[in-house]
Amino acid sequence: MKPIRIALAAVLACLAGAAAAAAPDKRVQALDRIATSYHALGQLDGAVLVADNGKIVYQRAFGLANREWNVPHTTHTVFRIASLTKQFTATLILQLAEQGKLSLDDKIGQYVPELAPEIGNRVTLHQLLNHTSGIVDYANFPGFWANRLGEKVPKADFLAIMNRPLEFEPGSQGHYSSSNYTLLGWVVEKQTGKPFGTALDEMILHPLAMRETAYDAPDRIIPHKASGYVRALGSYQPAAPLWIPNVGAGGGVASTVGDFFKLDRALAGDKLLKPESKRLMFTPYVKDDVWGDLGYGYGWLIGTRTIAGKARLVHEHGGNANGFRTLVTRYPEDGKLVLIFLNEGNGNKGPEIYRMRSDFSDALYGKPVAPPKPSLHDLLTAEIRRKGDDAALANVTALLARSGKPDDGNGLNMLAYQYAEAGQPATGIAVLKLAASLFPQDGNLYDSMGELYLAQGDKEKATAAYQRAVELEPKNTNAAEVLDKLTRK
Repeated sequence: MKPIRIALAAVLACLAGAAAAAAPDKRVQALDRIATSYHALGQLDGAVLVADNGKIVYQRAFGLANREWNVPHTTHTVFRIASLTKQFTATLILQLAEQGKLSLDDKIGQYVPELAPEIGNRVTLHQLLNHTSGIVDYANFPGFWANRLGEKVPKADFLAIMNRPLEFEPGSQGHYSSSNYTLLGWVVEKQTGKPFGTALDEMILHPLAMRETAYDAPDRIIPHKASGYVRALGSYQPAAPLWIPNVGAGGGVASTVGDFFKLDRALAGDKLLKPESKRLMFTPYVKDDVWGDLGYGYGWLIGTRTIAGKARLVHEHGGNANGFRTLVTRYPEDGKLVLIFLNEGNGNKGPEIYRMRSDFSDALYGKPVAPPKPSLHDLLTAEIRRKGDDAALANVTALLARSGKPDDGNGLNMLAYQYAEAGQPATGIAVLKLAASLFPQDGNLYDSMGELYLAQGDKEKATAAYQRAVELEPKNTNAAEVLDKLTRK
């Protein structure tokens, strides 16, 4: 009977294996339920990819790639990935270092002689890569983009910002700055003798067969590229045009979630970079000033987060541009990955995409996830449209019961500016007062309040608002400068 028992055991094992293979992955069902719910709330129009152990377990697209022509997204839709470009730029610099064409300890002035000596002779490529250079960020410099986002900005204008006095001693602290990666892009072009897009093609995209990824140069046609949109006061409008070379090596790449997965897999192996280069890339050198819980590496934020009850290593980066928001989160020890690409955004990091990442991550690790809630700023917009300012703001308690308290005041702050731009500054100020009541220590809300009061010509209230902004955030130089002008006799 022994051979029969062995044969029967083998049959049962095969049946068990087949049943396990046929059984649906409950995590996939949970991921789809989460994504569908966020789409229903108007917070997810784009593509999502989730991987585990180096294999895709969930990939789906939602909403419209082009609203004018009613073209739906697919998993092959190409998105501007904004600052996720920095991972490509950092990789190119490390490849050039491996080839002996530069050293990470080189001073940037060696490659960009137009920089002032006190900057060019002090700041290293290493400090540019990990955002410890102290060079002023042109992308967030007040007024830099005014009325010329879609126009070619002269190199001299970028250098004029970069040549302002350093914000701190190089290497002493971290401050996110797109200026760093623009400079690194110029290094790539000088050391390869080729345009950034060509170097990117030859050194990364072609070797990895990333056929749906490209530098989004003005003279390139990129098939299946999504149009970008801005959501303001509950309605969509086309995003303003962007002259891509203005953001270049810091934000000029377009890709699909599937193609970006190829980059993730390449970084998990040794096809792109040697182990020592990857160690340099994924070392957290200094605390980040984006969310404050990770550290700056080369083109990545690195650290640990508690996911599903356990501390896990995280590699992450977000991208924000006019019309697009993107986020990549890697859990490299488990081969897990969450990618979210959206064709909606106004250039500011929004909390919704980060909540999606958290929910997808929890579901991927098997933790139950509660249904997502609508955002307070969306509910408030709809309530103001129906009932007017006073009635809507009087009903905030009921709205908060539906949305929960926001993570921060950014959503309400942006909503306030949308009302101001729509010719309703008083409504914007009322929204900011609500935000300040929820987040009384947020100096930026008072800075915004001062700006809207000043636009109305109310210097007394503007002065009070700016004073509070400076009290809460003494390093807010913009508020301090405006306050000085307002109080100067």
